[in-house]
Amino acid sequence: MKMNWVNKLFLCVLMAANLTVFGQEKPSNANSAHPIEEQDIHYRLRLWRRMDLNEKVNKPFFSINHQISKFLIDWVRAGILTPYKSDSLNVKLTLEQFNENLKLEESLGGGGLSEAERSAGFGDENAATPAANSAAPAGGADDGWGSAAPAKKEDAAAPATDAFAEKPVSAQAEYYFAKDLSIIEIREDAIIDRLRSRLYFDIQSISLIIPASKTIAGFDKPIASFKYKDLYELFKNNPDCIWYNAQNDLQHKNMAYAFDLRLFSARIVKTGNIEDKFLSDLFGGERQSLLQSQMIENKLLELESSLWEY
Repeated sequence: MKMNWVNKLFLCVLMAANLTVFGQEKPSNANSAHPIEEQDIHYRLRLWRRMDLNEKVNKPFFSINHQISKFLIDWVRAGILTPYKSDSLNVKLTLEQFNENLKLEESLGGGGLSEAERSAGFGDENAATPAANSAAPAGGADDGWGSAAPAKKEDAAAPATDAFAEKPVSAQAEYYFAKDLSIIEIREDAIIDRLRSRLYFDIQSISLIIPASKTIAGFDKPIASFKYKDLYELFKNNPDCIWYNAQNDLQHKNMAYAFDLRLFSARIVKTGNIEDKFLSDLFGGERQSLLQSQMIENKLLELESSLWEY
């Protein structure tokens, strides 16, 4: 009888210890829509991918009035999506800061350039011409060869024109349109799950970026980053968030499931490294970066296939 009581006490202590251990287990990828437990991860590699929405394979995410960038902007302004300063997801952006990042650079002071960019010489391309023109003789304007062109008599007697000859000034938009924001950066983990012996790409964050072709300085300009876990739920609950199937109108899919099915093309531009550099910086150019990106993809496939060889 006494032995039976001791066994029961030991069993209760063991169960309590197990519950404590299980209570401490947390997924290492807490920002993902499908978190995987830490103890089930056999291998993990942090990846950054660049997704160009103007590429043919990615255009289903960028159909008219259904652009993924449009939904991100609308949700932030509606207050149902939290923007972050970077993909580390540590610093939140206010709505004012988010809107400031969305402003057209022409409407910002200094052409939208930071102090560092202006000090480096960007934005001086349209500066005034040298003072040689202002030193031209009164007889006429400098003809470009160091001498003044003769003044024309008819120029002095040119008739005045009324205001109807002037073209109306076109109104300039204050913010970038959703169709201008065609670059998305995806931060994800390539994870080999030892429980299922499979390779999973677990998206952690999505960043909205203004492409270099739309900026004065000629560099990509990040607007904000978002937790993929938040986006996934918003995608699923919004029937307008469709991945547009141009081949079959019956097979439009929700963007959440399109990301699950990997119905996009996004080249690896960076992996976790000591120097926190992009592949183009590590290997000297875009060509080598592309080759390294393909090698990384092949390496991950080989790692997955090797799990089934034993």
